[in-house]
Amino acid sequence: MDWKRGAYPEFEMEDVVAAIFMLKEPMGRKSLADALGIGEGSARTMLKKMNSAGIINSTQRGHILTKKGLELLNRLGDLFSEAIPVGFVEGYPAYSLRVPDPPEFKSIELRDEAIRYFAKGAMILLVKNGTPVFPEDQRPVRDTLPELYERLKALDFKDGDLILVTWSDEPSDAIKSAYHVAISLKRNSLPVEIEELLGA
Repeated sequence: MDWKRGAYPEFEMEDVVAAIFMLKEPMGRKSLADALGIGEGSARTMLKKMNSAGIINSTQRGHILTKKGLELLNRLGDLFSEAIPVGFVEGYPAYSLRVPDPPEFKSIELRDEAIRYFAKGAMILLVKNGTPVFPEDQRPVRDTLPELYERLKALDFKDGDLILVTWSDEPSDAIKSAYHVAISLKRNSLPVEIEELLGA
């Protein structure tokens, strides 16, 4: 799977965002690289930049967010939630996140965006009257996919939220395709520190 990452970029914005959510608990470099589906060298470079920026501390227990990193995490969390596992869809590991106050969107375009970023498929939902529904026909998820609905409750959604579910061969691809779509929706509001970590 390394072929698709290539020699450049060593890591992408989706890797940085995923790492910030993951590093609220101590995590070793190899574990982080495995979770993100990137090489250890790429993980080392990303962690070094995050350390230099004062976002993480590196300890014997692993790498963990500093106070500055936690503040960055909170700002990201205002834009979209952490991607959480929600079981399997079509036999593939699936992850979901919540995007409050989404801009106008077309479900098909968001699905296509997720698939371009290595998802096998994606489901776009809106929360109406306290429950996630398919925007096209207002069909509640709980009626057609009750197990998924139960797992989605962990997102603590509210009316107006967009809920994204993505699935892929690898959990790392499902996670990062979800972040990719969330980033595309909230690109203009992303903290500048995220962009800076991608710089030279």
